[in-house]
Amino acid sequence: MSAYAYIRVSTKEQNTDRQHEALKDYTKQNKINIKAIFEDRATGKNFERSQYQLLKETVKSGDSIVIKELDRLGRNFMDTPKELQYFFERGIKVIILDTPLINTGDDKLDYTINNMLIGFLSYIADKEREKIQSRVKEGLVNAKAKGVKLGRPERELPKDFEKYYKKWKANDITAVEFAKLLGVSRATLYRYIKEYE
Repeated sequence: MSAYAYIRVSTKEQNTDRQHEALKDYTKQNKINIKAIFEDRATGKNFERSQYQLLKETVKSGDSIVIKELDRLGRNFMDTPKELQYFFERGIKVIILDTPLINTGDDKLDYTINNMLIGFLSYIADKEREKIQSRVKEGLVNAKAKGVKLGRPERELPKDFEKYYKKWKANDITAVEFAKLLGVSRATLYRYIKEYE
């Protein structure tokens, strides 16, 4: 029997310290040795995460998985209970530190109660994800309305580009000559033309 931990944040910029601290406290208090920690930096809306999939391949019957919060496992209220069901059916216990009532691997009555709780909490996590997406969209719309330029900054075109562009458009010079005059490859030239147009 081995214990494993799973940690997830949605973006590369987010910090996992809080989850690591909670895990350290739990293992110290319960004298549990964590064999490996699987850590993803990916959205919680689906389960196609490399480390999570590796965790699923690693755990065996009798093992435990420790997670700080249910939404670290997933934010999809339809699929999260299915994932917990997967572990329950294989005799793998899932310990969610912020919700100690949920422990797959207990007897059937506990499992039924826990499943209802999981469904409810997963629904809340899913709604929270939707709210975050909505706030991000609103922020982008507001930024655009205020004239904030989004995305990568525009590349500056080479000196004399406009002058040679007009000649090229008038068929006075070829694309090859145009590129040579600017000192760039044809691929780069066409990228500049696309940006300019």
